Formats: sequence, C-alpha cells, structure tokens
Amino acid sequence: MGRRPRLFVLLGLMASMSLVVLAAPPASAARVVRHVRVSGGDSIAVANASGGSGGSVFVDVSPVAASGNSGAVVAQSSATNTGNTGAGSSTSVSSPVAISGNSGSTGRTGDVHSSVSAVNTAIKGRATVNAPVRSGASGNSGSTGNANAVGAAVSNANSGAQSSSNAASGSTGDAANAVSVHATGGNGGNGGNNATARSGRAGNAVVR
Repeated sequence: MGRRPRLFVLLGLMASMSLVVLAAPPASAARVVRHVRVSGGDSIAVANASGGSGGSVFVDVSPVAASGNSGAVVAQSSATNTGNTGAGSSTSVSSPVAISGNSGSTGRTGDVHSSVSAVNTAIKGRATVNAPVRSGASGNSGSTGNANAVGAAVSNANSGAQSSSNAASGSTGDAANAVSVHATGGNGGNGGNNATARSGRAGNAVVR
C-alpha cells in the first residue's frame, strides 16, 4: 500500500527567508524538493528621550560712577579802622572804539553814448527829444569786515580799612566706570532614562 505524503513547513522570524517544502513520497516514488520565497512587511518603532532646553539669561546692569569729595572750604576776612576815614572818591572810564577796514572801490559803470536827432518843420515850432540813457551797474564794493569793541572799567574807593577773602576747594577727581558682565544660562533638563518603543505587528508573510 502506498503512504500519504507528509509536508514539513519550516518558518523563521526574518523579513525574507526561504521555505523548503519536503514531500515524503512512498518508498517506491522519487524524492521531490521545492524552494518557495516568503516575505513579510517591516515593523519599526521610534523612541525620543531628549533633555529639556537650557534656561534663559536676563542681565540688568546699572553702573554708577561718583567722584571724590572736593574738600571743605573756609574763607574769613576782617578789617578794622579806628581813625576818621575821611572822604573817598573813585572814578572809572571806558571808551572802546572799533573801526572796520575799508570796503574798497566799486567797479566802473562804463561809458554811455547816445545819438539823438529831431526835426521841426513848422515856423517857430518846437521839437522835443526824449531819449533816456543809462549806464550799466558798477557792481558792489567789497565787505568792510567786522568791527568789535570791548570796554571794561573797574573803580574802587576806600576811605578806611578794606578786606577781601577768596577760597577755592580742591579738585573732585575723575569718575570712571569699569563694568565686566558674565551671564550663564541654566542647565538643560536631563534626558529621559525610561524611554520605550514598541513596534506594531509586522505585515503578513506572503508566499511567492
């Protein structure tokens, strides 16, 4: 009696593999081997474990420069007169005078020529000739230049004792600023340490 053939199918978990179908024929039949190509769809998963962004930086700089103190100032004056002062008189006169330079002459106007004629045909008649003549402009003269006059008069009369006092403080010194600013943003957040990715079910295998 003949035996029914048995089929053994070998399957793997690769995207593409070969399937060998073995047929066990009866002892009296020849052995047949077939090669079949099986391919399935891809299954891909992506996970993201990026850290947080760094902190922003805000800088507010308000430099102030102040010079040193000028120092205290004290001035004192006194005058004493025990006798008769008598009369006191003082006179001051100032008479400033300023004269500018000459402006220079203007140019010539040029000669003027005119030819006029009149005819009178009546006895004791009168002939009138009206022929205005005008020369060209002579042009402006030069500038005379500015003139400045400054006068000052000081008068002081003292019949007796006189006193004066002046005081000046020291220099305050220069004021300067030297500002150095360093700004550093905050650290970024740590990346995740528990990221998982699970792909979906791959496509079914297709026998070709």
